[in-house]
Amino acid sequence: MKLSCSVMNKYSIRHIKERNIAAPLRFFASLRMTILLIIVFTLVIQAGVGQSLNKDFVKKNFRDNIRGYKKAVDSIKKGDTYYAQGSHYFRYAIPYYLSAEKFNPDNAMLNFKIGRCMLYSSMKNMAGIYLKKSIKLNPSLRGDAHYYLGRAYHLAMNWDSARMEYNTYLQTLAPEKTADIADVRKKIEECDNGKLLCQSPVRAFIDNLGANVNTKYPEYRPLVSADESRLIYTSRMPIASKNKTDMLDGENFENIFVSYNKNGAWSTSQDLGAPVNTKSHDAAAGLSPDGQTLYIYRTNDNGDLYQTHFANNAWSKPEPMNVKINTTAKESALTISSDGKVIYFVSDRTGGYGMGDIWKITTDGAGKWSDPQNLGATINTQYDEAGVFLSSDGSTLYFSSTGHNTMGGYDIFKSTFTNGTWGAPENMGYPINTTGDDVFYVAPTNKKHAYYSSNQNNGMGDMDIYMVTFLGSEKPMLISTSPNTLSGFTSNLGDVMMTGAVTIAASNKALLRGTVVDSETHKPLYATIKLVDNKRNKPIALFTTDSTTGQYVVSLSSGINYGIAVTADKYLFYSANIDLTDSSHYREIEKDVALQPLEVGSHIALRNIFFDFNKSTLRKESDPELQRVIDLLNKYPTLTIEISGYTDNKGTQAYNLKLSTARAKSVVTYLTEHGIKATRMTSRGYGADSPVATNATDEGRQMNRRTEFKITGK
Repeated sequence: MKLSCSVMNKYSIRHIKERNIAAPLRFFASLRMTILLIIVFTLVIQAGVGQSLNKDFVKKNFRDNIRGYKKAVDSIKKGDTYYAQGSHYFRYAIPYYLSAEKFNPDNAMLNFKIGRCMLYSSMKNMAGIYLKKSIKLNPSLRGDAHYYLGRAYHLAMNWDSARMEYNTYLQTLAPEKTADIADVRKKIEECDNGKLLCQSPVRAFIDNLGANVNTKYPEYRPLVSADESRLIYTSRMPIASKNKTDMLDGENFENIFVSYNKNGAWSTSQDLGAPVNTKSHDAAAGLSPDGQTLYIYRTNDNGDLYQTHFANNAWSKPEPMNVKINTTAKESALTISSDGKVIYFVSDRTGGYGMGDIWKITTDGAGKWSDPQNLGATINTQYDEAGVFLSSDGSTLYFSSTGHNTMGGYDIFKSTFTNGTWGAPENMGYPINTTGDDVFYVAPTNKKHAYYSSNQNNGMGDMDIYMVTFLGSEKPMLISTSPNTLSGFTSNLGDVMMTGAVTIAASNKALLRGTVVDSETHKPLYATIKLVDNKRNKPIALFTTDSTTGQYVVSLSSGINYGIAVTADKYLFYSANIDLTDSSHYREIEKDVALQPLEVGSHIALRNIFFDFNKSTLRKESDPELQRVIDLLNKYPTLTIEISGYTDNKGTQAYNLKLSTARAKSVVTYLTEHGIKATRMTSRGYGADSPVATNATDEGRQMNRRTEFKITGK
């Protein structure tokens, strides 16, 4: 009995275990089947919904409004004619597509085309709305819909959503689509760059220059004079004398315009007219340091550079640049160093690293130019470099690139010249750079402002010209700096103020400007201004005045003792000394010059003649000034002169008279030793007589210690 019970219990226990194991297995098997059925059913429903949400443009879907259907179909056909011509014409298709979309908002392909077209227009901030809807209406419509939706998020600086859409598209690409894969991966990298740059924005205001400069048409390629008084730029607004359009992109031909800064505001722009503007493309490409030579880009011979000079209140007929620059390739922009000895330019000629590269040529000062030299892989990339600009002190090169660590489109970069080489380019940062195209950056001498062109969402048209105002780092701003990363598609860049480190250091340069006139008539003169490094006895640069106004503007770097010589035909030259060897801050120096005609009695102070302390020994720094006297006397061989010496009122009258006489004789001796006949010169010392300034200050006494040159006969 016990045996039977034990056997029974043993069986019962085994049976119960089997039931406890089998029941859950059957349950989970059933559950798994149910889940699979639900997934399949859901996918079927979603596919069915996708199909049902999309409403094709077929007559049977619009039996109740055939007239409206026909009108919508006609609008689509008109839009398609522009769409088929490529991205330059997309903006013309948008009104037709929107008209059809108003009739039938639920067509996936139409929404896709609207969104894609908007990406290439001033309505790019709305593109994502239509692209997102097209995917919702028909997820399998086009594989690249996610790519373009990624672009919309990218342009709105919605970095994470853009990455997600790019990655979604990336998974659909076959391995052999190497170019497409590389493009998407670069876009993802740009999103990473943008996210990082926006975390440390530049402290700067970005201001649109407004309706006097910008229009609904593209404005770009700004060039600003050193003193920020004149803006020359390119626009594709129509003008009466040239109203044809370029069939390649449907835009008006390029023209060059000018605007003037009046009391802090830019005047209504004017086109430069003939001979600068022609019936074809004419674009601003560069400006000389003195603002008197304008460099122009024209599409001749695949794209060449020209130069025109401002004289007699007009621009001369543009002439092509030399063959060291222009080739059968495309040369599009240039910048020239302050001394005129180095030209950096953009060209896509063979031997480069990618598309447009930055090259340079140098001159020996005698008119001979070197062969072009590529700036190398540090500056140039496999992508496009454009819009080069050299700072007035020659230490910083600004350019735009679609390579390096761009956050999208062209970004502006800067490279610093140290130890004889250009350093690694640094992204100028957000909000200067955006996800669109930011290009053609230029800066006046003071470095407080900069100007560039950008196709930002808050603009007035396509490309607009903006001014950057750098704020400094001493006053942190307590406002949000987060870019627009919400789900919307607007990016209000103009409303964002920036905090973070300043990327532009305060300028330690000086700006010398003034007007050159005739001392008797006070009429403006066309004159030449020569800069010399007195310490090294080395010419630095040559500038000219505006032939109509007589005005000039010159940038001076710190650390140099400058000799300034102003010359004009049939006038005595004028000299000045500006010592910036110990200068450490930016300043502006006004120096108006009245040149004296070559008449008996005319006289000038030779401000760049230097003597050892309390001696009559000429210092080496005097050589450039003395050479100017020699050149003048050789040019006008009948002139006779007196060299006069003056002192301040320190010391006795006898001592001052003796010292001033000895110094005047030293100058005459030098001139005689360098080929000037002694019979043409006399010397005389006047001591402390005839002061030109007060002797009560150091500055005044320095003015009174001088050597003068006076014409005694013609």
